Amino acid sequence: MKNFEYIYPKNVESIPAILGDLAGNSLLFAGGTDAIARLKEGIEKSSQIVNLKAVDELAEIEETDDGLRIGATVILNDLLKSEEAAKITGLIEAAQSISTIQLRNMGTVGGNLCQRPRCWYFRSRHFPCLRKGGDTCFAVDGENKYHCILGGDSCYIVYPSDLAPMLIALDARISILGPAGKRQLNLEDFYVLPSQDIRHENILKPQELLTEILIPKSNRSSHYLKFKERGSFDFALVSVAVAADISGNKLINLRIAMGGVAPEPWRAKQAEQVLEGKEMNDDIIEQAADAELKNAEPLDKNEYKVLLCKNLLKRAIRELMVV
Repeated sequence: MKNFEYIYPKNVESIPAILGDLAGNSLLFAGGTDAIARLKEGIEKSSQIVNLKAVDELAEIEETDDGLRIGATVILNDLLKSEEAAKITGLIEAAQSISTIQLRNMGTVGGNLCQRPRCWYFRSRHFPCLRKGGDTCFAVDGENKYHCILGGDSCYIVYPSDLAPMLIALDARISILGPAGKRQLNLEDFYVLPSQDIRHENILKPQELLTEILIPKSNRSSHYLKFKERGSFDFALVSVAVAADISGNKLINLRIAMGGVAPEPWRAKQAEQVLEGKEMNDDIIEQAADAELKNAEPLDKNEYKVLLCKNLLKRAIRELMVV
């Protein structure tokens, strides 16, 4: 680990200027469950570490007239203890699925949304992969059991966040602060595929930071399912987040997002289109799963994800109907 300058800002407005001092060579730090690991692994060689823990306004959860506002440095276990967040079933299910209680006492909401890929080729200093400026995705001909089946193009990472698919299904928006001030956008638009940017997973610029997540007020039902290898803690092999208004036997305003299958949280628009406003039955749910996975392109060792994804998607829809 190389030497670095350690900065402890006390207010959020000062952070873009601090990041600008070493634009592109700073690392934002809150819980540290991913950031510190990247420093130790040699993936990050930042000269400036900016600790956000003292910025109180980033650690607030607030219910407003418009919905639920969650600060980026809210600790995951504090989210689970929140009475306001408890009203959103899928959000709590997603947060509970993240790692261990020890790591949930450290990790933050913003950190979970901004973490880097868990691909072992990306994480190893011995592999100069595409995402680190090289010219090869080693997963193509290597160990690719956990890699993506959708949206891979030239780089076959999967995005590891549990919260991101659920928040996208809930139509969450985020606030980003930069030198020009604050801007808002849909969380779904925060992430990018390798075909858009081979080096990054999101649109944050060097002097910007994610400050809050805004979940619009809604009476929609929501549900999150995650399949993992180890029962106690692990990243998702496949996850499915669903949210909808339930009207009799129909799903209205349906949103489906999946994790563990693509380089970004994958919005399942084909499945949504098949199911929206239709009478639910086994046949139409099967059609929806087939439609979403028809263009899957598995690698040599991860074809199992296609069937796993279909089955988890079908199960999530059926369980949502009885939530």
